[in-house]
Amino acid sequence: MSQWAKNFRRSLFASACGALSVFLAPVSVSAADALTIGSDAPAINVEHWVQDGKGKFKPVTKFENDKVYVVEFWATWCGPCVASMPHLAQLQKEYADKAVQIVSISDEDLETVETFLEGTVAANQPGKEAKDDEGKKEQTYKDLTSAYCLTADPDRSCHKDYMQAAGQNGIPCAFIVGKDQKIEWIGHPMSMDDVLKSVVEGNWDRKAFAETFKKQQEMDLLIGKISQSMRAGKPKAALDNIDKALASIEDPMMKKQLKLMQLQIMLSDEGSAEKLTSVLPETLKDNADNPQLINMITWTIYEKIEAGDLKNKDLVKISIAAVEKAANDSDAASKAAVLDTLAHLQFLDGNVKAALATQEKAVGLAEGEMKNDLTVFLEELQETAKKAGK
Repeated sequence: MSQWAKNFRRSLFASACGALSVFLAPVSVSAADALTIGSDAPAINVEHWVQDGKGKFKPVTKFENDKVYVVEFWATWCGPCVASMPHLAQLQKEYADKAVQIVSISDEDLETVETFLEGTVAANQPGKEAKDDEGKKEQTYKDLTSAYCLTADPDRSCHKDYMQAAGQNGIPCAFIVGKDQKIEWIGHPMSMDDVLKSVVEGNWDRKAFAETFKKQQEMDLLIGKISQSMRAGKPKAALDNIDKALASIEDPMMKKQLKLMQLQIMLSDEGSAEKLTSVLPETLKDNADNPQLINMITWTIYEKIEAGDLKNKDLVKISIAAVEKAANDSDAASKAAVLDTLAHLQFLDGNVKAALATQEKAVGLAEGEMKNDLTVFLEELQETAKKAGK
């Protein structure tokens, strides 16, 4: 199979925020102990204050009444973090006279941060001419970030008090600290404009946001715990945590996420093979409104059985039924790939005639590299059918 086809079918795993955040190792904290919306903001203990808004701001330890702070975590190696810098600079300029202070924290050493700041913005943005605030060419990252506070905290004390305490494992990540020194919001800095405006103006509904955020935070913490079990080679422990969560969580979207994780783990765990005949149909039914996800799941079933990792051929028939519906529901852009999956499953099921007819439709809909890729399997089917006819 071509790299194009592999990437297409796996794209759903990477699509969620993949271009917006860089994920770190899972963190371990219980939901009951987590830093969350409405929690007192921990004091800041930063080792190196590199930028101070050209002298406008003083280093912060404890937060002051009636001031708003943005505590943002970044790293020099994090592309999305670097891409957020112009936005942070603009926000700081906009709110500089409204008692707002942005503090950006890297857990790298001082030399690494200072070396990065000497680099030019244009070097990371080909085709764009970089200019500093005064219109001079060759704007450096030191120029760009001079509007707000940028720091280095290599002992990672702030990372521990904020990121780990809140169960956050992706950067950039911003914490808005309100006028009463409590956490108002946690999220991606590119998404905080409206929230920051509401917090400054005093009309932000922290309680309403907390209800939504805490549900997602609970899920994130659970996923982190499950991921740690998998990294430690303990799929049974991961599945036990999912079972406990499914028994207590009522939110349907969270249940759907957990069932998908459950299926993924079972597909990689030989000891769970017997349970797949009950888990797979339920998961496919739950996600019947998402043809591309159905395509990804059923293609995984095909690969596992074709490779001999799964022995139960009943899973093929279950997958065929689901992907047939997915093909009918797919848009023109993805239908060829879904039909290709169906053809592979039909072939695996021993129905060469149906597989050949399905693959002919797939090739007819495909274009470019995808068409070339699907034609290879079509020719294989044609050769198989020809031999069978002799």
